[in-house]
Amino acid sequence: MAKQGVIYILTNPSFKEYVKIGYADDVEKRLQQLNRSECTPFAFRIYATYEVDARLDDLKLHKMIDQINPNLRSIDNVDGKKRVREFYAMTPETAYAIFETIAELGGRRDRLHIYEPTVVERQNEEIAQDIEEQHIERMAPFTFSKCNIPTGSTITFVSQGNSNSGAQCVVVDDKNIEYQGRNLSLSALATELLGSKWGVAGPRYFKYNGEWLNDIRAKAEGRQVSSRLDDVWVIPCNPKCFDIVAAFDNLDVIEWSQSTNTSVGDTIYIYVGGKYKAIMYKCEVVAADLHGNRSDEDYKYYKDLAKDPDARYMKLKLLEKYSPDKYPLKELKENGLTSVQGRSKATVQLVKYLKENI
Repeated sequence: MAKQGVIYILTNPSFKEYVKIGYADDVEKRLQQLNRSECTPFAFRIYATYEVDARLDDLKLHKMIDQINPNLRSIDNVDGKKRVREFYAMTPETAYAIFETIAELGGRRDRLHIYEPTVVERQNEEIAQDIEEQHIERMAPFTFSKCNIPTGSTITFVSQGNSNSGAQCVVVDDKNIEYQGRNLSLSALATELLGSKWGVAGPRYFKYNGEWLNDIRAKAEGRQVSSRLDDVWVIPCNPKCFDIVAAFDNLDVIEWSQSTNTSVGDTIYIYVGGKYKAIMYKCEVVAADLHGNRSDEDYKYYKDLAKDPDARYMKLKLLEKYSPDKYPLKELKENGLTSVQGRSKATVQLVKYLKENI
């Protein structure tokens, strides 16, 4: 029987607690139909699809989810009429895991597709997240003590493409930081460094030990941690060319060639090839767009590397080490790693996997 269409997972930043699970002969047309409405602040986007052989297969999936937990489905009453929706109170990752199980049981993983957000979709998600964080700040302002960040700690302002990215401040009390001799709140300084006309949620723009403050707060409060991709990279290392294991056994900061638009504050996961074949290091970019590498400390760990005064490089500070069996290649590929041949942006699925399997 010819394939009729797909069961889809749609998300919308307007109500991130829900996903829409339905069927469409043409999912792109269905998306356009939904996005013609002016009733939601943000547009729907396709998170994932699973190709099926017949219409109404989504109803079987709805029935299965309803039997497992009937409270997940969005159901309400309007003027005495019961309305049963295709919306479920679950994360897109949970919905995708259901699709993945069905695909694996049927031996048809080839029919399963996950979609990376476009630039516009990612911007919408960031705006929605900022609005939510501002609401959280108004209800209960961020405090360093609740996040176990002691007075005297250094935090870093990070914003892709902003000339102030990499600016460092010092925590002076539970709610304030010191920057260039002035005491300010996180939100006041973030607004200033961004050059924004409106106030912003400060914790979204600062990192402590390589982790976003709003993510640290979310973990402390038992909330879901958001997936932010613009600052997360995966880069490969050939241990035959650079003995990274020995380097990080002796150094906290190493120099690394820079051919991408990485910025200070970005997170770098290093995939080590050879006998390891795994992500083994998590680092933070502490300096970028430098020229003339390498220093003598780094140089001895390279094999046959010619010194080049014009080479562009960055400095990576070690945040975490992992054993080779922590994030092996097989699991990385199953969880969204697209390539180990060159530098690449981390995918939504990969970031979730790395964060949840600490």
